[in-house]
Amino acid sequence: MNFAKLKKQLDGQKGLLQQIEAACKGVEGIIWFHVASLGEFEEARPVIEATRERFPEGKILLTFFSPNGYEARKNWPVVNWVFYLPFDTRRRMKRFFDAVRPAKAIFTIGELWPNMMREIRRRGIDASIMSVRKEADSSLFGWLGARRRRIFRTSYTHVLVQNELSRRLLEGIGVPNVTTVGDARVDRVLKIAAEPWNNVLVDRWCGGEKVLVAGCTSSLQDDDLVIAIANAHPEKKIMVVPKEMTPEPMQRMIAAVGGRGALYSSFEKNGADGIENVQVLIVDKVGWLAQLYRYGYAAVVGGGYAFMPHSVIEPAVYGLPVLFGPKYVRETHCVDLVAQGAGTSVHTPEEAVAWFNALPERLPEASEKASAYCRANAGATDAIMQIIFS
Repeated sequence: MNFAKLKKQLDGQKGLLQQIEAACKGVEGIIWFHVASLGEFEEARPVIEATRERFPEGKILLTFFSPNGYEARKNWPVVNWVFYLPFDTRRRMKRFFDAVRPAKAIFTIGELWPNMMREIRRRGIDASIMSVRKEADSSLFGWLGARRRRIFRTSYTHVLVQNELSRRLLEGIGVPNVTTVGDARVDRVLKIAAEPWNNVLVDRWCGGEKVLVAGCTSSLQDDDLVIAIANAHPEKKIMVVPKEMTPEPMQRMIAAVGGRGALYSSFEKNGADGIENVQVLIVDKVGWLAQLYRYGYAAVVGGGYAFMPHSVIEPAVYGLPVLFGPKYVRETHCVDLVAQGAGTSVHTPEEAVAWFNALPERLPEASEKASAYCRANAGATDAIMQIIFS
């Protein structure tokens, strides 16, 4: 965490408990969701929205650990309150639980703060954890994971995992009440894909043709894959949607493709004249990526070098075969799509160009497999709701 984020988090703790106490005073039956980050929020979002649909008058609290997540969703209207999670000291956690007194607590992936979980156990709160994914080499199963194993065994009413391997591994260390339900993010991307959406400038740029979409590019390695394809095929249009809207990498890409690139915002500001002549359109806007994938026939998904790839199901739901970097084996959807021929991992820009060259022949079959994979994995949200609120 950089200094700016740390400062935001420290500032967010000032007066936090007083705010929570004032908001929740006298309120009964609070349903509390906690997520660490914006990424984990996206995992929980379908279930939070389904909870609101089931309990339209219910009181829902959402807490974040990450400043980015909190800043992005602090005014989200689906829930009643959004706060930072208080720092995990015994005194602060006791005050938090005294104020909130949740009827249910629902966590995502693996937030295991010891004092928080101690209060969960001490008060007998109905707590569930969802979107759990574990590999055999996870630190949870080593000697350093003893405390976390104890928390998993003793703290949760339900442990909801995304795949059978995770279920077997957790049951193997004595975790009770483990159920395989899948990934609720699939339900969300299916919902997004079914909703009408378009953008006038992007429509004009595409000219009725599908394009290659590079989504959530977040490193120079990601950018170099796109640059190599663009320079090998200057006749092919590529839409780039970076993870961070930092000027330097975007200008680097424009220069690297010989000036055939441009920023979406420049046309938004100055008018659309000439947008049809741009090869690489960098959409420097936040929050559109899941919808923009509908303009594509294939996708380069950022990540896979320093960390796991970003969401590959967002493009796959539209039938886009996906390309990503080499560090993907902990991401279930990447592994599955590779096995089915709808996903490809590369190490170098040259391998990315080879993938693109072979794409026309493989596209019909790979496209069908990508969309079929998403359809086949729908339903996790309903399964989670049935278990948690049964």
